[in-house]
Amino acid sequence: MNRIRVGLLVLGLSSFSSLALAKWLPVHQIASDKPLYVVDGSTGKSYVPKLGRASSNWQIGTKQAFSHAVALADGGLYEFRLVHTQSSDDATINGLWDIYRDAVLVCDDCVGKAYGVDGAVGNYFKIYVGTPSAYAELWHFSGYITSRFDY
Repeated sequence: MNRIRVGLLVLGLSSFSSLALAKWLPVHQIASDKPLYVVDGSTGKSYVPKLGRASSNWQIGTKQAFSHAVALADGGLYEFRLVHTQSSDDATINGLWDIYRDAVLVCDDCVGKAYGVDGAVGNYFKIYVGTPSAYAELWHFSGYITSRFDY
């Protein structure tokens, strides 16, 4: 009986400490209104966007993340949406992405990552997305970080 109580106490304390620790893990946010390039993963063509915006928010070491990028280029209107976060650290957000071209889903739950998100304002970041089964550098969005907020 005492072993059960001790086991439950240890389990409870470890759960509490994990939750308490998660509250203190750093949170980051970057935004961009200066896109650099977009690559269409279906055609392989790269474009310099006429305009675009991006935003990413993530808590290091958790699956709490948001990332979204939109760019208007000669190839169409491209949208990159992080739909499931697998992991994150200071510099990278890994997960599954949906890619839309002209409001049509062209890559559903595809493996990708945003990296370089640890850069300072003025540096650039990249999003690369592959296929539903594997990471590859097929679909691409990059932009300059124009603002960041860390807490």
